Amino acid sequence: MEGSVTMSLEPLHPGIRGLPTNLVEGAVRYSTPSMKWFEEYLSQAKVIQDESRSIGFRRRVRILEELGKAWVEKLESCSLEGLKMELTRNTGYGRAMIEKDLRFVVEVFKKENIEALMNAGLQGGWRSLDDFVEVELGEYVSNFPAGPVLIIASGNSVIPPLIAAVTSLATGNLTILRPSLTNYKVVREVFKPLEDLAEAGGDGSVVGRALLVTYLAHDSEVLEYLLKSAPIGVVNYWGGEPGRTRVYRAVMENPYRPRLYVNGPLTGVAVVDGDSVSDELSEALAREVLMYDQQLCSSPTISFLIGDYERAMGLAKEVGNRLDIHGALYKLEVSEGWMFGLTTLRKALELHGAKVIRSRDHENPYTIVISKGKSSFVGLKLIPLNIHLRRRFLEIVSVPDIKECVKIIRELPKIPGYTGIDGVQTVALWVKDGWRRREYIRELIKAGVYRVVPLGESYIRTPFEPYDGEFMPRYFTYTVYFREKLLSEG
Repeated sequence: MEGSVTMSLEPLHPGIRGLPTNLVEGAVRYSTPSMKWFEEYLSQAKVIQDESRSIGFRRRVRILEELGKAWVEKLESCSLEGLKMELTRNTGYGRAMIEKDLRFVVEVFKKENIEALMNAGLQGGWRSLDDFVEVELGEYVSNFPAGPVLIIASGNSVIPPLIAAVTSLATGNLTILRPSLTNYKVVREVFKPLEDLAEAGGDGSVVGRALLVTYLAHDSEVLEYLLKSAPIGVVNYWGGEPGRTRVYRAVMENPYRPRLYVNGPLTGVAVVDGDSVSDELSEALAREVLMYDQQLCSSPTISFLIGDYERAMGLAKEVGNRLDIHGALYKLEVSEGWMFGLTTLRKALELHGAKVIRSRDHENPYTIVISKGKSSFVGLKLIPLNIHLRRRFLEIVSVPDIKECVKIIRELPKIPGYTGIDGVQTVALWVKDGWRRREYIRELIKAGVYRVVPLGESYIRTPFEPYDGEFMPRYFTYTVYFREKLLSEG
């Protein structure tokens, strides 16, 4: 998707004292600060991070919260209509989905959410970012910025790049944010008020100078410099192959030995108790299929019904009915080539013995595959649309018990049609009986999943949740330990 977009991009940077403010070096597709500029910028990293820590966590968060408020005003003023249209073209999402994604932005910048994120993710909580905090009698910890931080973000939603950047800034790091070309302009627009703050002086200037938003092509010499040679403390990469392996290899060469924090390609599954099938369930599962068109790592792309095949068939028909209704409100624009691939895949699955329910509306091209005992992709050789390219495509597999469900979840990355993922991030669970729900959860965690949430809300995260089993603030900080007495004194 990135290669199909052409635009002129200027980096967002408020201007560093002693450094050039004109960062444009030509605008064939985008503009990037030069390698020399980055060398000068990074040479001031310690000064910038010391200043950021000196103003304190609460002041940094107050400034970030103002960005959220400014964003709400922009949304209400209708000044972002052009940007929304461009996002719709670039992402392929319907206009209604773009509206939802942009409304979620403010949640990232709320003071209470940032504080909760730090309290959950750091020993000593947010106060440890300002000073030593006693964690045991006579024992103290304090968390310091581990940056500079380089974030190479994904384009499936504007939220993950913002969460990573806000976490880095809140923990006091100099932060270089490289969004996807798909969402570069909206990320830049969110942080744009920092330009004025940087020039105004005061605390806002400190936070403003700590952030650079710029686009760097995958084959950019500047990106190669940042990964291989620059004095970077942390690299946070979002995405899969082949980019992930290239980043791993480059970072291994860096003499400064930066930490590498990778958010790799994962998917979601839905697990449904056959005795709990209802209209409410059908509605929730249809909503999961429509949200972000299954492009999030949490989005269910396969659903397991614990029960017989006939119930799975009934559930599929009801979900299809609701996708007919709600999907029409979230229209998609797809190419003829993509539609041909989908049609070919549907036919290949049917010839392989699967039952397929399909939409005939090209603006709402959903597909539901009903399988018994195992995925219908097993043994399928023709797969014209891989898991990353499929949209509104759900397989429902009937299995006899939760143990068989867990077995398939473990093997999912090896099944044709699901290759390209590392594993399952999220289980969206629908079980009405409390005792049975607890039994299912005990088994599901054996599959190595990272989170189990109620079906219908797989895309919603609280500040207390780790990302793929890791608390992000820990990766952007290092912890200093202090003990004030001899242990031998008793």
